[in-house]
Amino acid sequence: MIIRTGFGYDVHKLVEGRELWLGGIRLDYPLGLLGHSDADVLIHAICDALLGAANMRDIGYHFPDTAAETLNVDSKILLRKTIDLIATKGYRLGNIDATVCAERPKLNPHIPDMQRCLAEVMDTDI
Repeated sequence: MIIRTGFGYDVHKLVEGRELWLGGIRLDYPLGLLGHSDADVLIHAICDALLGAANMRDIGYHFPDTAAETLNVDSKILLRKTIDLIATKGYRLGNIDATVCAERPKLNPHIPDMQRCLAEVMDTDI
């Protein structure tokens, strides 16, 4: 068995007037992440890691922030499409280890919901 490892990284600015989406779930917080899509930095980093491991460029190449079809798109859709894309090259998800760097909001209470959501989108177990 050949194991490939990818590294994903994403940053979006916190702003007023946007919903905060992380790991596929909406968090109750007064600020949200600025972006062309829903700006879910965790999902975007996971997509980048998966695409990188498969040597398939990055999320911006496949889902550009200039495309009308990605405007305000739910990042879970991008993640599902990424899983399908890597499968075209014969790859499948093995494991994900992800870190979110944020002081607020506190994420620990939301991690189980994020894990369930992401596992469902990627059709894998938690």
